[in-house]
Amino acid sequence: MPVAEESTWKWPSRLAELHERFSAAAPFPHIVLDNVLKPEIVSAIYAEIPDPDNPAWIRWGGGRPEECDPIFAKRGISDVRQLPASSRFVLDELTCDRFIDDLCVLTGKSELSVDWTFSGGGLHCSGQGAALRIHADPIRHPHPDQFDQAINLILYVNPAWEEDFGGDLELWSRDCSRCEVSIAPMFNRLVIFQADRSSFHGHPSPNRCPPGQYRASLALYYYTRREQDVLLESNRPIWR
Repeated sequence: MPVAEESTWKWPSRLAELHERFSAAAPFPHIVLDNVLKPEIVSAIYAEIPDPDNPAWIRWGGGRPEECDPIFAKRGISDVRQLPASSRFVLDELTCDRFIDDLCVLTGKSELSVDWTFSGGGLHCSGQGAALRIHADPIRHPHPDQFDQAINLILYVNPAWEEDFGGDLELWSRDCSRCEVSIAPMFNRLVIFQADRSSFHGHPSPNRCPPGQYRASLALYYYTRREQDVLLESNRPIWR
């Protein structure tokens, strides 16, 4: 991908207004924005998704989705050296100083840090039958004693995803008793939400897309540094 001469993203309204929407959202602060990035750039990400048998993928289990827990049908590439050029380009855009400055205003954070290993993030992909149980994230930073995971960002890159395909991202109540928001993974849709140990989310309904079509996204996690290093008693996902 060529280096952009101008910003590749455009917010739909003033950042102060987006901050108000983000802060007021339930069940925890979040916002859903469409067409923030240039569509041709997002289309290139999907077009360059490696074949399922590419060794660059990190896999969570194996076998056909109906033969194992559906969570294991998901795969990802976090190593930027193994990502296609279009994915690397957008990750660069979403971690540049200007974007992080915007994200701080939008979310109300005074400062956000990036994990340059992209642990657990990068390119995510899942096919027919895949699902992800409702959970709250662990701290994915390589130094979880020094950083808190503060903001999750998901950019959906599926060019022809239909509502009948399912795979909606669900945001659940703080006590994890009910789904309060359902978000379809539509093309060029940006989801930004506060991440903590009671931000329960996932897509528990299996994908119903045709064989060979994928629910694909770029995922990024932004962090805040703790004033004191604290080793957590547990840094595992909290599964519903």
